[in-house]
Formats: sequence, structure tokens, C-alpha cells
Amino acid sequence: MGRQGSPRSPRPDVVNVKDYHTRSSECLPGSDPILGRRLSGGDNNWKTKVALLHDLNYEYGKLGSCKAVYVGKRNLWFRKHVKSIVFMFALMGSLFLLDSFMVSLFDSINLQNSSPSRTSSDLKGGRTAYANEEEPPVQMYGRLQNLACSALAEKELKQEPSNFWEEPWKASLWKPCADRKESEKLGQPDKSNGYIMVSANGGLNQQRVAICNAVALASLLNATLVLPRFLYSNVWKDPSQFGDIYQEEYFVNVMKDEVNLVKDLPSHLKSLDIEAIGSLITDADIVKEAKPIDYLTKVLPLLLQNGVVHLLGFGNRLGFDPLPSRLQKLRCKCNFHALKFVPKIQEAGSLLIRRIREYDTAQRMLDKQLVGEFLPGSLSKKHDSERGPSKYLALHLRFEVDMIAYSLCDFGGGEKEKRELQAYRESHFPLLIERLKHSKPISSSELRNLGRCPLTPEEAALVLAGLGFKRGAYIYLASSRIYGGDSRMHSFTSLYPNLVTKETLLTPSELAPFRNFSSQLAALDFIACATADVFAMTDSGSQLSSLVSGFRTYYGGGHAPTLRPNKKRLAAILSENSTIGWNSFEDRVRKMIGEGQSVLIRGYGRSIYRQPRCPECMCKTQ
Repeated sequence: MGRQGSPRSPRPDVVNVKDYHTRSSECLPGSDPILGRRLSGGDNNWKTKVALLHDLNYEYGKLGSCKAVYVGKRNLWFRKHVKSIVFMFALMGSLFLLDSFMVSLFDSINLQNSSPSRTSSDLKGGRTAYANEEEPPVQMYGRLQNLACSALAEKELKQEPSNFWEEPWKASLWKPCADRKESEKLGQPDKSNGYIMVSANGGLNQQRVAICNAVALASLLNATLVLPRFLYSNVWKDPSQFGDIYQEEYFVNVMKDEVNLVKDLPSHLKSLDIEAIGSLITDADIVKEAKPIDYLTKVLPLLLQNGVVHLLGFGNRLGFDPLPSRLQKLRCKCNFHALKFVPKIQEAGSLLIRRIREYDTAQRMLDKQLVGEFLPGSLSKKHDSERGPSKYLALHLRFEVDMIAYSLCDFGGGEKEKRELQAYRESHFPLLIERLKHSKPISSSELRNLGRCPLTPEEAALVLAGLGFKRGAYIYLASSRIYGGDSRMHSFTSLYPNLVTKETLLTPSELAPFRNFSSQLAALDFIACATADVFAMTDSGSQLSSLVSGFRTYYGGGHAPTLRPNKKRLAAILSENSTIGWNSFEDRVRKMIGEGQSVLIRGYGRSIYRQPRCPECMCKTQ
């Protein structure tokens, strides 16, 4: 969020009052300064006014006489040339009719010739044609939107800061310590039980979780971990491998004291047909959130028998509890210390931070961990040091077509939207369609009341307004393509116009190295979100939101708040759109978000990547 009065916000030129009066007087007849200011002085001034009015009447009379003479002459000329004038108008009318006829004829011929190709193009374009159409803004909460607009305007005058730029003070009591040296170091075992290969699926964040789970699993099974590889996905369409995103040597050096790591299988194992010998393990073979005993009974025997196992997919295939404390610590060390982005990603991420804030800022631990040697420098001398760094809020807005189509919710876009989402479901989610045929239908309003509907851009903006973030706040938007485009974002930008993305902050040449590499682009979003003054999410189940919030908890020092709306509670608040007052809306939204910011120790079974406040990851000071 930019500080109020930021040089970025354009302001209308201020007109000097003195200059305005001077210019006004210069525009009057005779440039008489008396008429350009208020007259005072009793009877003398009244006489002056009368004299002025008399002079004006006299001049007006002379002007009227001139006008009468001019009109008389004009009528005489008109009577003499009336036939010529009529002829000219008739000729021009005929030419106009002929021109219109010829244009219509040629348009008809062109339409007949072009119709087949245009129709074919439209059919092939499908969604592209829809995306390019000028759609009217979609609004579900018009009354609340108007109240929010008025409230934001009022807050600009009051200059009251939001209370959500900071975390509760208790958050600062927790410090990072997953890399602390143990007094009794266990070290690596003398002999490895074999090699574990992992081919991780998903995007950047799913792969990051898989890497750290693989480290813990290798330690559990006393195995050597081959540097994980990433599966190519038809969804993400990114051929990037580990070394394209993370620094390989740094990763190996950080983890070498706890886990055996190699870049490739030894030559005598490379020729093996892993599937043929029964060492290929897919996600179908291991349940989600599997316990250590599952791996000890199913995977370890294969590892001992064949000397190698290959885990294909490995998506969320290791649970968080029960798990030995040393393995939890390894997960934390991997995620928060060992995985560093490659220099080209760090450099671009540093540019993002600089340009959002507009100038260099004081160095923070979050920045150091994410951009390394490309840290933004100290506060620029050309700026007033008392103003401090320009703040911004990062928003991870999940409103992609696949997500909202799968949700089965109604988002206020009318029949056209319903038809399009149904067509998308039939094309992309055949199993969902089949399941719906044999299940009891549930209405969209019921789904929303249960908290199962993704938040719209309009709902996200209303939450921010309810929390007191001002209209001038600078907001970094991290998301894929927003379904509905501008028609959906209009409700958001009408309240918060200062919206930026990596595409608007970086030049085409700066973005060029990342084109066609969605995971590398996602890494830039990760950096911008993790280093933001405030991070807000609309879907707490998102891996990006989960990992970013954990990173901010670990390195934020109690000064990196994360906002998590409760969709079920928010739905109940928004259901009163037609009656609720703005003050009541604010109170309820703030209470909802405030309760989500409670400083709690990680609960049993909760993700240690998202909630690192626990003895294995962080140390609490007194």
C-alpha cells in the first residue's frame, strides 16, 4: 500500500487564487480591475456601479443598431439569390443519395464474401472470442460497493491508518532456528539402504513441498536422495527442472550433514528398468498424508531388495503427524534455508520489490532470504527519510476458470456465465459430471453459505475496504488469468485503482527469460507476496498462499501480517448486503480477520510449511 500522499498518485494542478482573480479581471472589457474584484466603499461605489451600467447600456444600444443594419442587408441578398440556393441544395441531396446507395452495395458484397471465414474463425476461437468481447461489469453487491466507496472517500480526509499493517505483538517472540546446530549431532549413517528417486508433479509450490518431503523420507528410510526431478504437466506446461529454479550446489551443501544427496543415479543402476523390477511407486500406491509406517512396510522392503525406488508424482504423500521431531526439523531446514532461487529469479524479484516501493528500502530478513545478493539498497537519498519505505499489499486472488467451474457456484454473471461454466465442466471434469448425476443437487446459495465458493474480486475488495485499507493503497496482484477479465475486476479497481502485476512492473525484455516457464513466473509472485508489508489471500487451501504465509511467519519477525478471510463467515456477512450498515460490516469483517491472526503453535496434523511456530522450526523468546 503506498503511503498517502505518495508521488505516484496524480493530483490536479492547484490553481493559485491570486492568479485566478488577476486572469478574471484581464478578461473583462477595458481590463478594468474594478470588475475583477469585490466593490466596497458605500455611496461612492454605488455611483460607480450606476455609471458602469449606463456605459454598458450605451454600448449595447450601439451594438443593436449595427446588428439591425446587418440583418436588413442579409435579407435583401437572400431574396435576389433564392433560386440559386434551392438548386445547390437539390444537387447536393442527389449526390448524397447516390453515395449512400454505392456504399450499401459494396458493404453487401463484402459481407457475403467474408461471412464464412469469420464464422469459422469464431468457432475455432471459442473462449478467445468470448474473452475479447466488451463485457459489462459484473456486480453482486451494488449497495455495499457504494457504501465502501463513500467510506473510502471519508477515510482519505481523516487520514486514519488501518490497524492491519502489523501483526499482534506476540508474533515477534518467535525466531527462526531450524538451522541451529545440535549439541549431539547424529550425522549420516555409515551405509545407505539404497537410492530414492522422486519425480514431483504439480507447479512450483507443490514441487517445493515434494522436495522437502523427499528429504524427510530419505532420512526416515536411511536412503540416498537423488536430486528430485519435475514432471512436465499439460496444465503448467513448464519444462523447468530443479536447477532452473533452485541453486543445486547451495541445496546440497546445506543438507549434506543430515541427508546423502547425489545429482544422478550411479551408472550401474541407470540401465535398470525400474518399472519392470517393481520399484516404481505411484500416488495410487501410497495414500495421501501417509504415515511413516506406510513407507517402512511398503517402500523400505523394495528399496532393500532392488537398491532403488522411484516415487512418481509424490503429491502430498507424507503426513505431518505422527512424525519424529528430527524429520520435522529437516522439513523446516529444507524449506526455509536450503531452497534458494537461482540468481536470475532473485534479480527479477529484487526489481519487483524496488519498483513496487518506488525506491530502495531498508533491508529485511525476508528480502535477504529471497533475493540474496540482489537486496534492494539502503533508503535513497533523494527521498525524505522520515517518510519511510512505501508500503504495499500483495493479494493472491484465486478466480481462475477451472477453480470456479469446479466449485459449482453462481457468481452473478447470468445465463451466459452458467452456460460457459457448464461447458467447461463437461469438457474438463467428466468425472465430476458423472458424480453429479448420482448425487443430490445442492444450490449455489447453500454452497456459498458453507464457505465452498471462491471469493470474487468484488468480495476481496469489500474485505479490504472493511479492514480500512485506503483507496490509495498499492496492491500487487498475484494470480493466473482472472475469469471474466475486466468485467470482473471493475468492482475491484473502482475501489482500489493502484493495482500492479509482474507484467506491469517489469519490461518485456526483463520478462523474456521467464516466458513459457510458468513455475519461474510463479517464483516471482512468491517473492513479491512474501516480502509484502501485508499479504492477503482469498483461498487458504492454495499452496502458494500456504507457503508464502509460512515464510512470512518464519522470517517476518512479527512484522509480516497475513490476512485469511473465513469464507463461511464472510458469506453470512455478505448475505445481508441489502440491509447491513457500513459500520456493522466493518466491525464483523475486522473481527473475522483479527481472529485469524491469532498467534498459535502448530496444531496436530497441520502443515509445518504453513505454520512453522513449533519447537522443531522456531524458538520462542521470553
